[in-house]
Amino acid sequence: MRILIVNTKVPFIYGGAEILEENLCTVLKKGGYEVDRVDIPFRWFPPEYIPKMMFSARLMEVQQFSYSVDLVIAMKFPSYYVRHPNKVIWFLHHHRSFYDLWDTEFCDIPHDAEGEALRNIAIEADNRVLSEAKKIFAQSKTVADRLKRFNKIDAEILYCPIEGKERFYCEDYKEFILFPSRLSAIKRQHLAVEAMRFVKSPLKLILVGKADTLDYEKKIKDFIKKYRLENKVELIGYVERDNLLKLYANCLAVLFPTYNEDYGFVTLEGMYSRKPIITCKDSGGPIEFVEDKITGVIAEPDPKDLAEAMDLLYKEKDKAMSMGKSGYEKVTSLDLSWENVIERIVL
Repeated sequence: MRILIVNTKVPFIYGGAEILEENLCTVLKKGGYEVDRVDIPFRWFPPEYIPKMMFSARLMEVQQFSYSVDLVIAMKFPSYYVRHPNKVIWFLHHHRSFYDLWDTEFCDIPHDAEGEALRNIAIEADNRVLSEAKKIFAQSKTVADRLKRFNKIDAEILYCPIEGKERFYCEDYKEFILFPSRLSAIKRQHLAVEAMRFVKSPLKLILVGKADTLDYEKKIKDFIKKYRLENKVELIGYVERDNLLKLYANCLAVLFPTYNEDYGFVTLEGMYSRKPIITCKDSGGPIEFVEDKITGVIAEPDPKDLAEAMDLLYKEKDKAMSMGKSGYEKVTSLDLSWENVIERIVL
């Protein structure tokens, strides 16, 4: 069976979607399938460019090349616009500025007549194209709820496993909080840095990840300098996998205060490392796994509340360790296996 994985790729941006795609390709090959990938370059600015991206993807008929393609697995917008009679969608997310981000600070579409028109075009086109799929899986309940709310489409929840989960380990609970994620306004590293102004304990915040934009990275650095947080916040950029695993293994807790996250590998990686997770009530995907005061702390998206959560875990290390143990027990009890994914997604 020949399977083609189709996804959207913003050049030089690497995150959870890219990791998922690579791992899916690897496990399908190990399962004996003939697999290849097509990444469609995606540009979303200026906004009027988005319909061009949709149209370009729609022009792609991927049933027959030198060999026939038996199954297409499409992922991010607008990759699922490609045409194939046996198309399955593992839905990662919409173009969110037209959907759940429309009325938030994170929307980058002007709320004028042209912006409204673009939004209507995208939603109507999504409704039509999504209905073609033989089956739609959503990567989380958060994403499934969006599909139901905005498109009136039911989707099965299919959580993505963590590749190499056996490599995560716990070594110590040292005096630092780890926030491993690409630097992006929607991940809210600025909220985490601001929280450090109110942290009373001698904790340090370590931010790991490459910035989406130089402007956001500058914003973080300027904030650190403005409030003299150089001794409390460390911005270390990209680190190799072994070094990241060691940071997970030695942190007191993992912080992930992202806004309405689609899924969030960070949450599960922290749980496999036996660390409590600090997240927010509006963080979406993470709160599908984090139980407040049991496997972590679910705080208000407020700097002072986040600071209180960090101080709590510092003052009550035994409680932090217990939460980490409970998180590990929870994540290992879930059926997050690639065998389950392949059994469900290959039609």
